[in-house]
Amino acid sequence: MAFSSAPLMANQYIGFGVEYGMLSHESSKADYDLLNLQTRFGYDFSDRFTMEIEGNALGKDDREFSQECLDQETVDSLSSDDVTVGCAFLDDVSRQSAQVNFIFSQPFANFDLFAAVGIGAVRTRYTFEVDSIDVANSDGGTSYDASDITSTQNQVNLLLGFFGIDPIDLQVPGNINETSIDMMYALQAGALIDNQHRIAVSWNPEYGNNDIGKYSYVGVSYSWLFRFSDY
Repeated sequence: MAFSSAPLMANQYIGFGVEYGMLSHESSKADYDLLNLQTRFGYDFSDRFTMEIEGNALGKDDREFSQECLDQETVDSLSSDDVTVGCAFLDDVSRQSAQVNFIFSQPFANFDLFAAVGIGAVRTRYTFEVDSIDVANSDGGTSYDASDITSTQNQVNLLLGFFGIDPIDLQVPGNINETSIDMMYALQAGALIDNQHRIAVSWNPEYGNNDIGKYSYVGVSYSWLFRFSDY
């Protein structure tokens, strides 16, 4: 992205920067704040067209949240009290990506405006676990480890099976630990100031799969560019 007024401007660059973004899980509507480190290498074919390779790393976020869990009908059938069951969950997601951007620029006196389309791959890792199961009634509440609930359910079902009684299923949520590498597309828009300071907004439309889930991403980035020439 060189200036038309400076034809001898160095036509290659490397860049380093940061990006703050929001990763959205499409089905749960959960949002994760990510702070990425960015690197990029670009080549200016003209003052209007650039191709660059961009990498993002270290983006990670985790959450702690609670909501109702277990099968309430089964819980009611096992207790004569008015019992409410909730689960405390932990989850975290990390994201790294690499992509090739095709950048189209409009030069002005001291800055360029640009738009870009990109294609690349994104690695997403997602973990989910049940931290505790909280049981409350009119007399108070008690917390249990999820593995203890599962173990007790298995022991009870073994006894019920001995007497020919249908097993119970509390539907304890299972832990998840999945990693996926998926193709993604990117759209960017931004400005290049003094041929060195790159500010951009980027968007990745929905990507992912059934194992890891579907995600979309939007971020704001700043990169400092160091320019050099091949001549």
